Amino acid sequence: MANELPAAVPPISPSAPGRRWSGSLLGVPRTMNGVRARHLPPSAFAPAMATGIVSQGLAAVGARRLSEALLAVAVVLYGGLLAKLVWRVVRYPRKVAADLRDPARLFGFFTFVAGSDVLAVRLAPGPARAAASALPTPAIPAAVLLLGCVALMAHRLGWGGMVRRAEGTWFLTVVGVQSAVLAVAALTPGRARSAEAFAWVAGVLLYAAVATVVTGRLTRFGVPPRELSPPYWITMGACAISLLAGARLARHGLAAPRLGAPVRFVLMALWGWATCPLPPLLAAGVWRRLVHRVPVRYPGPSPADRAAALALARGGPPTETVGLAPFAAGTSAATPLA
Repeated sequence: MANELPAAVPPISPSAPGRRWSGSLLGVPRTMNGVRARHLPPSAFAPAMATGIVSQGLAAVGARRLSEALLAVAVVLYGGLLAKLVWRVVRYPRKVAADLRDPARLFGFFTFVAGSDVLAVRLAPGPARAAASALPTPAIPAAVLLLGCVALMAHRLGWGGMVRRAEGTWFLTVVGVQSAVLAVAALTPGRARSAEAFAWVAGVLLYAAVATVVTGRLTRFGVPPRELSPPYWITMGACAISLLAGARLARHGLAAPRLGAPVRFVLMALWGWATCPLPPLLAAGVWRRLVHRVPVRYPGPSPADRAAALALARGGPPTETVGLAPFAAGTSAATPLA
């Protein structure tokens, strides 16, 4: 199928001559000759992003030590993955360009944007504010570049081609945009600026557009049990982070007298919609696992996509700001079925 990721890189024997075996991360082996960097999946930053989200949530509820431990893990993951991404871009530019043209892989690059911005939000209140300020510097231009690639892909595929290929990871575009809004808001607190408000509105409209395309795919072509994968849970996560970004901007003055009513209406609509996909996603999990006996492990989304889907679907930071505890609790119970 067009939306399936390429098969995993075959494992390399520890005894292979001229190579040093040191385990693997995300299913990609480490070697001396850069094989792992060459095949680094675009969504590789999802574990760093997911760990940062959980660290932020724990910090919000006062679990300081555990939050800091997970923050350290996220920083180490991010640093290692960033080095490998830079190496891959420099050493294998044609493969990166091919990924940017592939609808099944393009959207994974938004995990770099979201991972950078999530770490910036988490580090901003502490002593590492200077490092936090540096993180959005590459992330925001990368988001603009990736959105341009998405626009070119949409023009190339047309409506019919997009509907055939749409799936849950496309919501990572929304996560990337709204995480940038949160990072800027965390680093420059005060009144909401017009650029941040515009980016938030653009993210909400982008969510509506992606939801329309994905719904068109589901209703027109359906989804086989093996393709109804965990990334569809990002539907809820993208809505939740849009809600959080809007709530932060409203607290910084976005809900001015002239805009207060429309902004509150949009926020309440996002809050209500955030839980709507939960029943069908739960039912889909039962349908896939129990009715069609799809095993837990099967060729499909990478572990990075699963990490993104599970962390985002749990609600993350939005629980801290707008009181979505039932949402987070409900999706936590759902994750074994995803």
